[in-house]
Amino acid sequence: MPKVTIVVTGVIGSGKSTVCNYFKEFGAEYISSDDLAKSIINSDPRVKRLIGYFLPDYGSKEFLREIFLDSNKRHILNSIVHPFVLGYLRGYRSSNNVLVIEVPLYVEVRAWDIGDFVITTYASEEILLERITRKWHITIDEAKKRLSSQLNQEVKLRFANYKIDTSISIECTKEQTEKVWKDLSIRISNKKV
Repeated sequence: MPKVTIVVTGVIGSGKSTVCNYFKEFGAEYISSDDLAKSIINSDPRVKRLIGYFLPDYGSKEFLREIFLDSNKRHILNSIVHPFVLGYLRGYRSSNNVLVIEVPLYVEVRAWDIGDFVITTYASEEILLERITRKWHITIDEAKKRLSSQLNQEVKLRFANYKIDTSISIECTKEQTEKVWKDLSIRISNKKV
């Protein structure tokens, strides 16, 4: 059976990790580009040096607050880290038939070559804000700022081969993910990827 790479993308709070973990449960290998970025930042001396030079307050509470408000800081951080992340993903060889990569900024960094299929997760703004405030223990105003700092989810949905609505229930999210998994499994087994 040929190997296939699935990219899962979406805005903050849209359920990307939940969907990816379901794919993992169904048998896929799962890589989080956010976790990969953190690992690279912590282990690659070149990245550490660049961040230390251009963003000396990186890692502080102030930096975490400002990164969602200051588009210049976000751009600098992304321009340092993303080439390393994408380089790793482009060179990665999975022993699994299906590799799922969670890439929140897939559209923004134009990473068109790293996946065969794109799944975009989405939810209503009300649910997104509720999830963001709960996960990061922040106010609704801070959550709105974080959400507005990202590319609109309607734009991200335009790049999807599959769309998963995570706002209904966790059970419904799993059902949708399983339906996509089955569809992709048929396509893979028929070699129509």
